Amino acid sequence: MSGNGRSDRHEHHHRGIAKAPEPFFLEMLPRIPRGLALDVAAGHGRHSLALARAAGICVIAVDNSADAMRELKNAALAESLPIWLAIGDLDNFPLGANRFDAIINVNFLDRALFPKFVQALKPGGVLLADTFLIEQASIAHPRSPQHLLKHGELRDLMGGLEVEVSYERLVEYSDGTRAWRSGALGRKTGSG
Repeated sequence: MSGNGRSDRHEHHHRGIAKAPEPFFLEMLPRIPRGLALDVAAGHGRHSLALARAAGICVIAVDNSADAMRELKNAALAESLPIWLAIGDLDNFPLGANRFDAIINVNFLDRALFPKFVQALKPGGVLLADTFLIEQASIAHPRSPQHLLKHGELRDLMGGLEVEVSYERLVEYSDGTRAWRSGALGRKTGSG
């Protein structure tokens, strides 16, 4: 991804964890248009795999970890899923304009990319963003304000989109862990 999240992403990939998709993502999956989706900082592909398993969604998964992309490639091949891999940073990835039906951005925060995401969406396309809220620093990783959203910030970052759903809360997972999270689903209206 871009330089803003490399160390955190690198640590995540070396743990080799391919957890279940985030609960907010699963809740929003029926709202995601079929077509072409971009999974930002895809890692081991938990969200890419879920998107590709949904009828009609082809996925481009972008991440800077070759090891994680190799694991995702093997999983996609094993299930004959339509997932294309791009190893590298989004700084060098041609997002283009009116290209994607959906962009999924989970656990990665590069504020400068949000206007590019809005431009890259087709009319009717959605941006789903879900990451950590500022209170996360008091309970677990990440702790750097650079990687944590302030209250209301995600809605502001989705400027140019109609925000259909958003939340800010403490999420409790089935394994007993907790995380302060902020998520939103915004839709591009008009002709782009």
